[in-house]
Amino acid sequence: MNLALTFREAQALHQQGRLQQAFALYEQLLKAAPRHAEAWHYSGILLHQAGQHAAARARIEQALRLAPGAGEAWLNYAQVLQALGLMAEADAALGEALAREPARHEPWNALAALRLRQGQAEAAEKAAWQALKRRPGHTGSLFNLALALRAQGKLTQAAKLLAGQEAATLRALHADLLRQQGQANQALVALERIAPAERDANLWFLRGQCQEACGQGAEALTSLEQALALDPAHGPALSELLFLKKRQGDWRELDAWQASFRKALRDGLPDLTPFSFLSDPGTRAEQRRAGALWSRRYLGVAPLPQRPLSEGRLRIGYLSADLHQHATALLIAGMIEGHDRQAFEIFAYSTGPDDESPLRRRMEAAFEHFVEARGWRAEALARRIAEDGIDILVDLKGHTENAPSAVLAYRPAPIQVNYLGYPGSMGEGLVDYLLGDAIVTPAEHAADYSETLVLLPGSYQINDRERQISPETPSRADLGLPENGVVFCCFNNSYKFNPAVFDAWAEIVSAVPGSVLWLLARAGDEVLRANWRREFSARGLDAERLIFADFRANADYLALYRRADLFLDTWPYNAHTTASDALWAGCPVSSFLGETFAGRVAASLLHAVGLPELVAPDRDGYVRLAISLARSPERLRDLRRRLAEAREHAPLFDTARTTRAIEQAYRSMAAQHREGLRRLIKLAD
Repeated sequence: MNLALTFREAQALHQQGRLQQAFALYEQLLKAAPRHAEAWHYSGILLHQAGQHAAARARIEQALRLAPGAGEAWLNYAQVLQALGLMAEADAALGEALAREPARHEPWNALAALRLRQGQAEAAEKAAWQALKRRPGHTGSLFNLALALRAQGKLTQAAKLLAGQEAATLRALHADLLRQQGQANQALVALERIAPAERDANLWFLRGQCQEACGQGAEALTSLEQALALDPAHGPALSELLFLKKRQGDWRELDAWQASFRKALRDGLPDLTPFSFLSDPGTRAEQRRAGALWSRRYLGVAPLPQRPLSEGRLRIGYLSADLHQHATALLIAGMIEGHDRQAFEIFAYSTGPDDESPLRRRMEAAFEHFVEARGWRAEALARRIAEDGIDILVDLKGHTENAPSAVLAYRPAPIQVNYLGYPGSMGEGLVDYLLGDAIVTPAEHAADYSETLVLLPGSYQINDRERQISPETPSRADLGLPENGVVFCCFNNSYKFNPAVFDAWAEIVSAVPGSVLWLLARAGDEVLRANWRREFSARGLDAERLIFADFRANADYLALYRRADLFLDTWPYNAHTTASDALWAGCPVSSFLGETFAGRVAASLLHAVGLPELVAPDRDGYVRLAISLARSPERLRDLRRRLAEAREHAPLFDTARTTRAIEQAYRSMAAQHREGLRRLIKLAD
């Protein structure tokens, strides 16, 4: 056998993608020459490409025993070790590759990629610059450098780096950077430079994101469908498509897409958005799995050194991107102002925008320490939290949009808590406790949460007694409502609506002559309005009985409830802040008890406001209850009277009471931590 010729033939077949034939030649060569290091090396690469990483590792290790000075073999060995999840060993292998061939760009670029995977953005940036120094303009190195800059919040610098680059991967990343900076129109222009026929699911997904941001909902759906046609296992595209269809009220084939999501969840497909799943049919166990799969993207970083709890005041840190004109800030403002400053030192870590609203200014004044952390990379913020000596870090975002969840993976505080922003389990590894109550998270549901449950008295939901309702209210006529007919309303976000909800509402409206359904839609949401009208008409109702309210300032929005008779809840995702809005403004809410946290919130609120009779046992009971109330004006008047009284004494609106309960929860968590245990906490009324 001519060893050199056989090896060249095997390599040629390998490069052509004819892997079986190539492997057969490598094997023949190794039988004839068992010490042929390159044959061991390249047959190992082939196995790695075929997904047989353990076998690939054994072959490349044999190559390195025979030729330990081969820098390229060390480089490929590092790639195999990464595929096996052996990061420390991969790091050492790259060190060997760099020691042998420091002038090559490949090991530096591989090091940049590894540092990115380890969450070390600054180190990744340095390695990528070293790679570009050795090979200016290298596509892979530019790509990793831009990712490293993005991970540090240097979006503008990263975008400038990629401007004018010709490679499709760099153009796509450039467009994504523009999108993240709010320049969706420019991002679309950048994407147009990439052939629309490009068979790359990521490009179509990005196009869909940009189109959605530009208000091109129908076009976005088409792009997302194209992404899934190219790659049915594209978790982000599936999540975005499903959520966008719900937001636009486009329920065509909705059940099929929901079934696809649940199957993908069972199969463990990564990057499925757990928040979108909360408004789909699903079990608590499935929601926990969705949270756990999502959390895995953040885990794997080295946690910060742990320290004992403070001996004096407990230091409580609140982590959120929503400390501005947002539902979360509206709910917590009174609690933050009312915390016992003799027992607790209160910190804010704000990763969201400063909208310069009065509520933002109130938030800044309410905290003892307000850290403006927008754009901070996760590790830097985690270190700041640890340096501040935070004992209990309360995450107010969970798995929602723009959540700083990566911070939690560094374990910057001895105790970490999921509260208010995400009604479900975040999955293992990020937080320790979940604040709930006996209705939303009863003790018998504990197995469906990775967090240890804390059951607050009354309702888990804090409310602010200082919320203002505009004294001026437009007349029914000015709002397009009938003067005398019953007005059913639901001012929930559109993603919470679905065919089953509309079916029930159609039964209710049909049974109450002269009644109307009043929903909330933004001025530009013509597609949503048209879809809802079509669905309403398809259920045999006159579309004129569907009326829309425009979005408005919070005090003016709350005043709208004076013109409604009954709030109809949604499922499987209830009204949350919206339900307490209605109750605070004096409008009764009808709901029924669901299976998941998100589907039990309205029941919790109604019990805490003293109206448990408005919680039906099931969907049919909910329909009967709404019809019965609509036919009894005196009962509706009595409910409004009771709600007016409840504003003064009900647990739901007793900000100080709920604040004290949450503080007692913090004390209990600290006591358990000092004892080295963690168990369910149930606080008495």
